[in-house]
Amino acid sequence: MEWPDITPILPEIILAGAALLLLLVEPFLKKDKTAVIAIALTGILASGLVALALFSESRMGFANMIVLNSYAVFFKVLFAIAAGMAILMSPRYLEASKRHLGEYYALILFALIGMNVMAAARDFIAFYMGLELMAVSSYLLAGFFRYNLRSNEAALKYFVTGVFASTLTLFGISLVYGLSGSTNYMEIGQSLLTSQSSTAVAFATALVIAGLGFKVSAAPFHMWTPDVYQGAPTPVAAWFSVGPKAAGFAGIVAIFSTVFAASAPTWSMIFIVLAILTMFVGNSLALVQTNMKRMLAYSSIAHVGYLLAALAALGRGAENLAGSAILLYLAAYTFMNLGAFGILTYLKTQQPESFDYSLKAFAGLGRRSPWAAALFTLFLFSLTGIPGTAGFIGKFYLFSAVVSADMAWLAVVGVLFSAVSAYYYLRLVVYMYFREPEVEFGITEPIEGVMVATLALSAIGVLFIGILPSWLWDVVTKAFSGFYG
Repeated sequence: MEWPDITPILPEIILAGAALLLLLVEPFLKKDKTAVIAIALTGILASGLVALALFSESRMGFANMIVLNSYAVFFKVLFAIAAGMAILMSPRYLEASKRHLGEYYALILFALIGMNVMAAARDFIAFYMGLELMAVSSYLLAGFFRYNLRSNEAALKYFVTGVFASTLTLFGISLVYGLSGSTNYMEIGQSLLTSQSSTAVAFATALVIAGLGFKVSAAPFHMWTPDVYQGAPTPVAAWFSVGPKAAGFAGIVAIFSTVFAASAPTWSMIFIVLAILTMFVGNSLALVQTNMKRMLAYSSIAHVGYLLAALAALGRGAENLAGSAILLYLAAYTFMNLGAFGILTYLKTQQPESFDYSLKAFAGLGRRSPWAAALFTLFLFSLTGIPGTAGFIGKFYLFSAVVSADMAWLAVVGVLFSAVSAYYYLRLVVYMYFREPEVEFGITEPIEGVMVATLALSAIGVLFIGILPSWLWDVVTKAFSGFYG
């Protein structure tokens, strides 16, 4: 390994060092985990700053398996923000649940390393290593409350479906290797341009789509999502809803833009079908949920449907607009969804035993905790796509990309499903401000400590992107152009 190989993975080296240091320090601490949290946040901040400093670089390492370009850097910074916010909302929740252990933060760092590798990989071997590192860390995080039956169930379901998805992905990769004789994205893409085995290529494409579809919760590969989100610790569910999902899309965009570029009409049609099915399943099942963690789980599935529509446009001549729109939407979704889960986390820390995430538990929240209700309303508005929020800007660019690919009808379908989502999002607002609680739920403490940082950053992100989106659009446009460069 030469020194030029080190530069593309400097952020990952920093994260690995922080995770190992954290595990070394943690046994010597007693109940106070401040040092552990400081090490984790410092590692994440340092990795994000180093990645940001390398935004204009363009390098390759490890025999062209890993790249350093604006596309990879964008995702590394986004992942770092998501991980930092997930960690900030965790301490009080873990203390209230009596499971505040240092390895929790180490697992998030290891998952973050895997996600970074997925975004920077240009070779299937590197991509699969990153995928599995992220997946194994996620399984352990889902079951972190090992004495909790729901947490154990969530971890087992996540593990079983995750292994099945990884197997499908690996099977598809092996077929691609057999057809091309290479694992490098660009070399495979060039080989498949002249391949005569169209049936085998289509089968390999379908397997990779199915395997990665599980990872991003696309229907009909979504079955694990609501149970895992409900059973996992709430900050972990928040992390699952944005981090691994964004990493999955980072990998999908990279793979299908290069490896399967020759079969774009085929996979574009598959993504159209999956987009419609995913939007229908996510929105229709979210309508009937009374548990808000499950509602947000189905909501996340619906948002995957919108992203899949843009992926279909990616294969139909709208590469730059669709790719940039996907990156912008993932950034917007990170802030609004982490904010929504942050409110759930805060409310659970107030009543660890009695708060059950039910719709009725939110009745009268506007009177009992005005700030929590106001922030939750902002995040719900953004998830709905109300103008002036990040969610509206994200959907505007996504559906614009779909229209530019001559699929205006698909954009109309997406808008109609967005209108449907207004019911289950705004229903919560009605309960918070216009319903009286059946059982009085006391808010013992105001929003304070590190939770303030998480919710403030989420709210600022939602409003800033919603009101002044041009700066982020310039960033994502440059990031996606760097992918091809």
